[in-house]
Amino acid sequence: MASISFSLPIFLTIFFFLTLKIIPTIETNTDETRLHFYYQERTKSPNATTIKVVSSPIDPANPVFAFGNIFVFDDPITQDLDPASHLLGRVQGELAITSLDGYDGLYNFNIVLTDLDPWTGSTLTVIGRNPTQQIVKELPVVGGTGRFRLARGYIILTRLTSLDRPDGILTFEVNVTLWNN
Repeated sequence: MASISFSLPIFLTIFFFLTLKIIPTIETNTDETRLHFYYQERTKSPNATTIKVVSSPIDPANPVFAFGNIFVFDDPITQDLDPASHLLGRVQGELAITSLDGYDGLYNFNIVLTDLDPWTGSTLTVIGRNPTQQIVKELPVVGGTGRFRLARGYIILTRLTSLDRPDGILTFEVNVTLWNN
């Protein structure tokens, strides 16, 4: 019967090098960046931060959920749920309603960070399907600039207010997960 034996120094050397590769990732979490913030979208004047720029020729009377409607927005990003809390940046982009039933759209926006160290001056680019009636949605991060150059990851976007608020203010919670290169 053959037996395989390892010497203790060889075993310890292999264990030591494997440990060096694994421990920094777990402790320092160098593989992932996570961000959390809120943004408020104002759909009514005065001070609207989103406007419809194209009305659907199919259903021009429908203010939002009609195939072909296109909106642009420039919404404030805040540190806390309170709209008056510290301003971190802006969410700037567009939503095109792209489904015939009017409930799904193409979201295309940038997260522009103006006061969130160490990412101040950096942006994230998000492009993906927006199922407008869902409260929680996942969207892909497809790129970025500055500290987020070549970013990839995803965003979990949660609508915290109803779509039919009389003041026209929609509040969203944003959780960003990025995989570092």
